Amino acid sequence: MQWPRFMRRPLNLISVPTVVEVLPISKPGFAFGDPRQAAASLEINYGKGLLPFNAQSKSFIAPFPRQGEDTQLLLERLDELPKKMMVALYESKTPLWPNFLIHHSEGDGLNLQAVRSCMRHKGQGFSEAWCVLPAKKMVRLIRAQKISKQLFFTPAWENKRFLSTAVDYQRTLLLLKNTQPLVGVERITVVMPHYDDEVLQCGGAMLQALAANATLQVIWLSDGSRGVSSVSHKMSSQIRRAEAEAAMAELGIKNTHHLDGVETQLTADDSICQQLNNLLSEFRPQRVHSVWWADNHVDHYEANLILQRAWPQDLDATIAASGLWQAMPPRTVVELTAAQQQQKINALQCYQSQIGAVDYVRLSQHLDAYYAHESDADYAENFWHVAAQQYFDAMQSSQVKTRRWFG
Repeated sequence: MQWPRFMRRPLNLISVPTVVEVLPISKPGFAFGDPRQAAASLEINYGKGLLPFNAQSKSFIAPFPRQGEDTQLLLERLDELPKKMMVALYESKTPLWPNFLIHHSEGDGLNLQAVRSCMRHKGQGFSEAWCVLPAKKMVRLIRAQKISKQLFFTPAWENKRFLSTAVDYQRTLLLLKNTQPLVGVERITVVMPHYDDEVLQCGGAMLQALAANATLQVIWLSDGSRGVSSVSHKMSSQIRRAEAEAAMAELGIKNTHHLDGVETQLTADDSICQQLNNLLSEFRPQRVHSVWWADNHVDHYEANLILQRAWPQDLDATIAASGLWQAMPPRTVVELTAAQQQQKINALQCYQSQIGAVDYVRLSQHLDAYYAHESDADYAENFWHVAAQQYFDAMQSSQVKTRRWFG
């Protein structure tokens, strides 16, 4: 029997990395290629002192691996290291779950570094994402095994929330299999936690579906009441709802529904689940777009619990899940034309109350460019698209549902 992990519920992000200028490592040696192009901070902090890993190295640097052969090769190297040697993995081609960010105000940066920066620095510069742990714990993390945490003498950045959610993320990466292409269907429902998620996560896919004469239904779970901090909760809801309707008019979608769960406090209660169940049962979508459970936002996580509980037992549909606060490794990549990308940005511009806090336009452009990096297109969206039962079974197997918030 697995007991729930109790953690104090965060207001917004589930796990927040520490922003630093220098990682807590010394005399690093790198493996699997020179990392300085992907991690400019290494040249700044170590210069000529950064060398390939050797007998004199006191810490180990490598790119976060793709699932498969890359993971196996890294594990073989890590198994040879002293258990307490510090290992620092940097984000390159595959998104990782970070406990550190290193911010640069200038430079070209990478697409994922721009996305990280938009979330923490209002769109300015670039932020490298790192995962730093002792070798023994890093091995257990990559193998998606439970990591025990000492109660005393443990660094603050090696905290219970990070360790627990990082392992959950690793389990999730192992489960993202058998994705399907997005084929044309007649009815599509988009279920999103917040106003603006629908454009950011699947605006291009919605445009392509409309062009193919599909009927779309958009459902927002939360009320937008905490989205504009300078006004009352009631006024914030009114502002964000008006922005959402303007964005849908830009895309050409009229079938919209507001379930009015409290923003930042979404939960799978009877009221919201029954409302969603009724809408899905009546509309009978063949595909549902939503956020994946590993998205690093508490409402995005809770949205998955709501969707599972509200899912009609007789509904035979697929789920196309996507990520924003935690980018998803490329699975079903949907290329966007220049016109579709521009119309998506036009719709996103309707959310002026949110763009003031986070540069979502830059975030969207760089995230879509990252998803397109292995294709011929400049921009793309990315989904894990599977049958609903496979999706919910995988969520159960990831063990994220054993996580419980309180407070």
